[in-house]
Amino acid sequence: MKLPLDPRILAGKLFPILRWSRSYDASAGFGDLIAGITVALTLIPQSIAYASLAGFEPQYGLYASLLGGFVYAMMGTCPQINIGPTALLSLLTFTYTNGTNSDFAILLCFVSGIVQLIAGVAQLGFLVEFVSLPVVSGFTSAAAVTIASSQIKGLLGLRFSAETFIATWRGVYQHIEETRFPDTLLSLACCIVLMGMKALKDIRLKESQDEKNRRSIILQKSFWFAGVARNAVVVVVASLLAFFIHQDKDEPFILTGNITPGLPKPAPPPFSSVIGNTTYTSGDMLAHLGTGLVVVPIVGIISNVAIAKAFARGLTLDATQEIIALGVCNVASSFFRSFPVNGSFTRSAVSDASGVRTPAAGLYTSVIVLLTLALLTPYFYFIPRAALAAVIVCAVLHMVDVAIMKKLWATSRLDIIPLVGTFLCCLGLGIEVGLICGVGVDVLLLLYYHSRPPLDVQFVDDPQCPHYAIRPAGGLHFAGAERVRSKLNALKRTKIITTSVPLETLTIIPDNDLSRQETTDGIPENNSYIPDNNSNIPEGVPGDNINGIPVSNGDVVGNLNNAAITSNRNRVPESGIRSASVLVIYCDALYRMDYTFLQSLKMLVSEWSRGGLIVWCDVRPTVRDQLDAMLPEPLYCDTQNLSSLLVGKLKKSWS
Repeated sequence: MKLPLDPRILAGKLFPILRWSRSYDASAGFGDLIAGITVALTLIPQSIAYASLAGFEPQYGLYASLLGGFVYAMMGTCPQINIGPTALLSLLTFTYTNGTNSDFAILLCFVSGIVQLIAGVAQLGFLVEFVSLPVVSGFTSAAAVTIASSQIKGLLGLRFSAETFIATWRGVYQHIEETRFPDTLLSLACCIVLMGMKALKDIRLKESQDEKNRRSIILQKSFWFAGVARNAVVVVVASLLAFFIHQDKDEPFILTGNITPGLPKPAPPPFSSVIGNTTYTSGDMLAHLGTGLVVVPIVGIISNVAIAKAFARGLTLDATQEIIALGVCNVASSFFRSFPVNGSFTRSAVSDASGVRTPAAGLYTSVIVLLTLALLTPYFYFIPRAALAAVIVCAVLHMVDVAIMKKLWATSRLDIIPLVGTFLCCLGLGIEVGLICGVGVDVLLLLYYHSRPPLDVQFVDDPQCPHYAIRPAGGLHFAGAERVRSKLNALKRTKIITTSVPLETLTIIPDNDLSRQETTDGIPENNSYIPDNNSNIPEGVPGDNINGIPVSNGDVVGNLNNAAITSNRNRVPESGIRSASVLVIYCDALYRMDYTFLQSLKMLVSEWSRGGLIVWCDVRPTVRDQLDAMLPEPLYCDTQNLSSLLVGKLKKSWS
């Protein structure tokens, strides 16, 4: 997002509400109201559960849900997004603030917002593109498994502390005998009801397609509403059950307990804190948060941009504005004692299905959260922790992306490596370390790809000027410098037999028909490459083939990568053994070479110059400047005059 100089345009960019509010009408307002209420029924029980996941009292989840809707309504661009606590950021918050207090989480929220604002103003959103989808998928899947595992103790009614995936399951194994039957039975029932009610919203009645049948339409919408409000229904029913069977001395369920009522008082984020008898300064707090100061805002940016792209439906997305809006949401929320927040795909899908029209839906959601904090917090005492654990587990199950494995296997199997590597590292080493490891694997794969640039080498056995031709594409970098130089030098050592055998005997092999038996049928045995000696056979040249391709005389082009042979069916007037000592490099698709590759290219030119020639064809101006700065008198031409140039140079060299 380029910042315009006109203040009115700048205000419209930073506050999209100034644009869409001009056409806001009653119809849009009604759609946003329905969507806002529906999302609130999902958000409130989730926020209470996510506060527990982050390691804090339930009211902090409501604090985190309070201000995001107001801010995003003014600065956001995607109507479906609802800013609030999410399972992933709650887990990351717990990871970096476990063993401390809420002050650390509030400061983490503030600093994350600042980092996101800096990234947005500096237009650094493109950095998100360097995290590949397999890494994101492995990260979110591992986070979902870790989150679900962390709730096992809540499902079974166990009491122990654990931070990591491995520590959680070790604790479950050690305390399994302490399982509370009432909590286990309640959590199992809640999970069954949640999964069943989720299926309700996907039911499609055949009669509902008939607009005249109002009963079926109402029934269809009732099923859908029950499905999206399932979290609230389960929490309310479980709370009523706990209230009626509650006993002062012997509680059958582990309850949420007292929740601090009322709205949080606006205050700057804490830059010092006291835990026990130890006072932590701002430097101590930031040092304790460590890599979380970078990981948390990056994960928030990735999630928000991904959700916005998913619901953009082909429209242009202002990713920079989305990042700025998210940063302001976190900074503003930190003044109301919130831990880090971002958009939720689940709530966004509910909002979209509810008929949301504009980002104003977040206003209605935040108003309901505000009323809940002001009036309803005393009634949250009887919410069973087992019910909240069931809500979390059922909410994160869809985050495990199993389908991507099948897609990667069919399209790009090498990308399975960063996906599996990220997933395993996140489970074994921790969420933040696993993400860094996944990015590291991606970097190694990029280096691997750069070390094997596609060159599409061809041999053109022209009667007057036999030569090799390559057409590099994109950029050539240091990782592939030596490999490319060795491959091209190997070509120079190859010699060709040329005879007067008619080329009508050759079989024309299409590129897509290389597996057929006729590949070598009809090719005379004496039409082949003959190396200088057996020890100088280029890499991949088995006997009388180069890269498995038999080569003949005449105007034949043999593609050394895809093994295609074509012919113009002419006769070769001369015979004998000649060296293919000319290399033509087509540079029309080449846009950059780094310094290391240019140095390697300089050595290649020096080696080919001993009895050979390199011609640069259709060179871009930027590449030409690089070649002029590195090579002594490079030879340039274009496609039109290539043939005459080669004939003239070779006649001069042979004479």
